[in-house]
Amino acid sequence: MAIDHYHRYKEDIKLMAEMGLESYRFSISWARIIPDGVGAINPKGIEFYNNIIDECLKYGIVPFVTLYHWDLPLCLEKDGGWLNRKTIDAFLNYANVCFESFGDRVKHFITFNETVIFCGHGYLAGAHPPGIHNAPEKYFQATHHVFTAHAKAVIAYKKRKQYGEIGLSHVFTPAFSIDNSEDNLFAAMHANQFNLNWFYDPILKGEYPDYVMAWLETQGIQPKITADDRESLIIAAPLNDFIGLNYYQPMR
Repeated sequence: MAIDHYHRYKEDIKLMAEMGLESYRFSISWARIIPDGVGAINPKGIEFYNNIIDECLKYGIVPFVTLYHWDLPLCLEKDGGWLNRKTIDAFLNYANVCFESFGDRVKHFITFNETVIFCGHGYLAGAHPPGIHNAPEKYFQATHHVFTAHAKAVIAYKKRKQYGEIGLSHVFTPAFSIDNSEDNLFAAMHANQFNLNWFYDPILKGEYPDYVMAWLETQGIQPKITADDRESLIIAAPLNDFIGLNYYQPMR
């Protein structure tokens, strides 16, 4: 049951108000809204999040809604998950359902939370689903599909003219050299290109860092990036209203 927020959200949000919290960032479960990833919408899922939103507003608490916090509907994962381009379209459909259902009251949307974590642990470390170890070609392809899904969702949201803000949250883990030695300075630069630039450049600049793309080519890794993908990234970049920094610690 854990904290049983599903049944106790009213008293939870009342406690938030008593604590003086001014906002509540929570995540919507894609599988709770569209159990099969695409297709039928679960009205009980919509009702639950509407209740959460309305309860927040009753106390003057601003809802910040995260659309994807790592719970991909299982049927989509069985069909390839973030390695399958169909997941981009499925996410866009899901995002539009959320904009339609909640966008009249929610004015702060976060598309994805910490892509580096669910992709890095999913396709490199094997610590998160789908539990794949040391597959950099899959890692870079999956992250690209996530960035494209984000871009398409941002564009779709702006077309709705709901007059809210949309962005995403990334881990921010800058690397610093422990001294001024040439090797360590290079190592810090290299780490920042892969851990920061690869994740921030396509969102904020609409393009991938040249350094990383050149390195991938030397390794024989070539993510499939279509012309439509590139156009979506370029169009969406200036439309992002914010980017969240989840800053736990630096690297040295």
